[in-house]
Amino acid sequence: MLYDSILIDYLNGRDIAVECIESHLDERAVAPQLVLFEVYRGEVFKSGPTNFDAVDGALGWLTPVETSAGFARAGAQIQAELDRRGAVLSARDAFIAGAAVALDEPLAVADDDFDVAGLRALLDIDFPDRDAIESDSTSEELDSG
Repeated sequence: MLYDSILIDYLNGRDIAVECIESHLDERAVAPQLVLFEVYRGEVFKSGPTNFDAVDGALGWLTPVETSAGFARAGAQIQAELDRRGAVLSARDAFIAGAAVALDEPLAVADDDFDVAGLRALLDIDFPDRDAIESDSTSEELDSG
């Protein structure tokens, strides 16, 4: 699994993020350096003193992956296909999505940045918050039906 914004929710102890990550601890866990930069940057803007060592300790289970030209190419291909469909994904997020495609990993996210029409057709994306809500509403429909 390639992790993006869900890492910030995980570090903040958000239940759905912790549950998602803990349920995948027996799988490969990776993040490109750009994602890690975003996580460390979040530490800078939180209230209180920064503690980069605590971030390192909390993410010891995660393997950083080196950036490759394959990430850039796959990201550009995703962006080209979305553009063809009239959808927009930021360059940063296209690069992260490209990393997931290049590494053949599902992408776990916790924000709406990847909520782009047609993107799920191009790569496997896990939105734990949204997927939990959809699962709950499907269960309620089954219970009431």
